[in-house]
Amino acid sequence: LRDLRAVPAWQMSTTNDGGRDYLNFAADVWNAGPSPLVVEGFRRRGQAVMDAHQFFYRRDKVVDSRLVGEMEYHDGGGHDHWHFRDFATYELTGADKSDIQRSGKEAFCLAPTDAIDLTVRNAEYRPGETGLGTACGGPAARWIREVLPTGWGDTYGQYLAGQAFDITDLPNGTYFVKVVANPDGRLIERSRDNNTAYRRVILGG
Repeated sequence: LRDLRAVPAWQMSTTNDGGRDYLNFAADVWNAGPSPLVVEGFRRRGQAVMDAHQFFYRRDKVVDSRLVGEMEYHDGGGHDHWHFRDFATYELTGADKSDIQRSGKEAFCLAPTDAIDLTVRNAEYRPGETGLGTACGGPAARWIREVLPTGWGDTYGQYLAGQAFDITDLPNGTYFVKVVANPDGRLIERSRDNNTAYRRVILGG
């Protein structure tokens, strides 16, 4: 089994858009191994939805698969490809870590964008392809295969659509950006004890 882990948010900044204030951030969920995360999507007839199956390997051979959720096609906003739902969530919490709001980002194209720790067992030093354009597919795709190799993370930058929190009406004070990997436990992994990471943010001015 693989082990998904959340990285504390970074590249914090604020922006003003249309009279609203936003807290922007970058976030990453990575695979600590020792096996790759492989999710394949199979399109439902006549629908822009795919059934997502997680595949399990032993000595490079498929030994099992499980239905773990859905994939949906995201059109626009810098995405324009298929996203797997239920991979991660971003939340803004109060100083007591109670939830205030959830980011609009709700689905992800699983791809190795950044090497996080290549010292873990079975780390993939040179994935065949990297970046979000590797296997996320176009609108006509009937099948896609998304892979997050061991040691690699799937990073989303601070200015992507849905990545920010609206802080216009929040009072000054201490908050946390909470990143949660595999929030509903749909993906099968070794442990969920390391799936949540917090970054403290102090708003003032």
